[in-house]
Amino acid sequence: MSKYIERLVTFTSRLLYYAHKYKLSFDKAFQYVVRDMKEKLKDYSLRRFYETSWRVVSDYYKLRFLERKIYGANKGYRRLIMLWLSFFGEKYLGSLKEYNRVRKRYIKSLPKHIDFDEAIRSIGDRIEKLAVEKSYPLWFTSLIVKHLGYNEALKLLHAMNNEYYWIRINTLKIDYDRALKLLEAEDVVFEVDKDLWYMIKVIDYKKPLYQLELLKQGYIITQDKASAMVVEALKPNPGEKVLDACAAPGIKASLIMQLTDNKADLILVDISRNRLNNMVKLLKHYGVDMSRVEILLADSMHRITRSRVDKALLDAPCSSSGTIPRDPAVKLHLDDISWIKRFPKIQYGLLNTVVEEAEETIYATCSLIPWEGEEVIEKIVGDKPDIILEEPLRKGSFGYNAYGIAAKVRRFFPHIHRTEGFFISKIIHQL
Repeated sequence: MSKYIERLVTFTSRLLYYAHKYKLSFDKAFQYVVRDMKEKLKDYSLRRFYETSWRVVSDYYKLRFLERKIYGANKGYRRLIMLWLSFFGEKYLGSLKEYNRVRKRYIKSLPKHIDFDEAIRSIGDRIEKLAVEKSYPLWFTSLIVKHLGYNEALKLLHAMNNEYYWIRINTLKIDYDRALKLLEAEDVVFEVDKDLWYMIKVIDYKKPLYQLELLKQGYIITQDKASAMVVEALKPNPGEKVLDACAAPGIKASLIMQLTDNKADLILVDISRNRLNNMVKLLKHYGVDMSRVEILLADSMHRITRSRVDKALLDAPCSSSGTIPRDPAVKLHLDDISWIKRFPKIQYGLLNTVVEEAEETIYATCSLIPWEGEEVIEKIVGDKPDIILEEPLRKGSFGYNAYGIAAKVRRFFPHIHRTEGFFISKIIHQL
């Protein structure tokens, strides 16, 4: 095997290991492997390493299926990379002169030779076939089909294999029209969103967005439109006291201050000191008036405020299944269903406390799984007779029809709204 392809295979197999075992995001796992292999990578451009790893992670369940068909069992990660390279890599690596030689040699060494498309067609169960074709765990695919129907699930799972780029113009630091002109000057092709004036959908770009000077200066912020809709549901006003119970990394907090011209009073809580420290740096960088911000290192499972605040935001920790378009490593995390099932108890515990802190509470998760959305809300409404649900937004889709509260909550879907998947609800605490 050529030295370059050997490095590529080693790099990607390590990234799979980090993302799968430690539940890391794709970018975090990528950074770890770059650190580990720093000396071996110093003469290479990292772009191909990033793109190859991204595709392998996204195709993980497809590759596991292929591995079982050829080898009869699943084993490790390196074999998956070689299978991807041989069956799907030509589009991305075909320009490498050594690629075809390595590919032919590996295919020749396989214990069994199959046609991938024929193997897919031979799957009898259409939900299992869908799971393999779109590369998702079977349990997750079955769950989405159950709540959306087969045809809608097909559209959703397909859309989640594509990335959608949204940015927010940060008017705390730059004039709106000037930001648009600077984006055009940087050869960014974009559309101004029809719903949220400050949100921009990126259509195309000449250089990676993270290299834009506008981003480095905090003039624009990478934030998904569905994430911004969570803050829109909160409807923050100048002078209101707002509790953000799981605040880090602070993107939503900065939008609250942007929408109120730095005139809201924030109580920002997180359980991680390191995340809070990073959040403070970020908020200062984004032009937030820190004199109106109180930072608390605390567990929001326990009461935070002595007196009630006007509004509370709980963007609860979750499976992050809605963020797959931005982070394909979440697919690997879904492999551990016992890990996923830990979240509803945490979410309910947080919400059970937070609703007592405010007159209005927005509960949101970046998840497509109803255990983390509709079921948490149904339980809290059933347990607390003094709270009611209000529709949080006019935009978005209703929740899953299997739940009686579907019309009172909102979901954003990648295939409908070209955003990440989000669940949003609004709770009113009656006194």
